[in-house]
Amino acid sequence: MKKVFLPAIFIFLTGCNTATNTTPVTTSVTTNTEAKKDSFFPVTSFIKGQLLLLDSLPVTPLHTTVINNKTDSVWIKKSELVALLQDFLSPEIKETNLINYFKETSFKDQTINAITFTYDPLPTLPDSISLRHWDIYIDPESDKISKIYLVKQFKEKEDIVTRQLTWKTNKWASINTIINMPNGNTALLKAEKFIWNFNE
Repeated sequence: MKKVFLPAIFIFLTGCNTATNTTPVTTSVTTNTEAKKDSFFPVTSFIKGQLLLLDSLPVTPLHTTVINNKTDSVWIKKSELVALLQDFLSPEIKETNLINYFKETSFKDQTINAITFTYDPLPTLPDSISLRHWDIYIDPESDKISKIYLVKQFKEKEDIVTRQLTWKTNKWASINTIINMPNGNTALLKAEKFIWNFNE
């Protein structure tokens, strides 16, 4: 991040001693004026760390799906959630691998009480990159990442399909799949949510 470095202090929890530790673990975000100028927060590693944390918890995620206003709910294995998220783990968002393709801006959003880092593509974005946008939301009081939002887009026949991932740290994730038709109309094909923290 420009002038602000969000160190990868995410916890992979491979050394956790038991699976009964349900204390949420979050990623601290600290300011470092001596950090490298062009550096992004490693979002993909953060999400993978969250998945490892989830794998250590004695919970079963609830998967809800809404299609055509009809809602279906089912308990799923943690491995199924990992499989459903694979599309958002590529391309990897590392510290420097996408700095030539995306620009970073930051601002404090008073409406949601968060510091937001937002990333939009530069004109040189190649067709091979389906990633179109992402945001990182930081709680200004705890200095921790509270939410991550990613948008991917790809062509399917004559339509453009947009997939949006919202990751709420230590709590839930949602995926919306939207179709953008040639006539300009859009439609929500599917809305999915995965919940593993039921304290909200």
